[in-house]
Amino acid sequence: MMYPTLDSLYEAIKTGSVGLSFSLPTYGGAEPANAPEIWSWDADRYMVGTCAADLSLIPRDEWAGDVKLEG
Repeated sequence: MMYPTLDSLYEAIKTGSVGLSFSLPTYGGAEPANAPEIWSWDADRYMVGTCAADLSLIPRDEWAGDVKLEG
């Protein structure tokens, strides 16, 4: 995998090496549903934002958005 961690994917998006898309890799943890502002995730964090400029990594337990988990 070209971006083996959420952090490496985040950095690639922030530097413009990768564009935001709904086909980004994910890195474990329950999948959020009905949360289009969550682009990728790992077991502990969500990568959220409306565009690359305001993208951030937020701990799952601090996310204030309305997230429904699959399953």
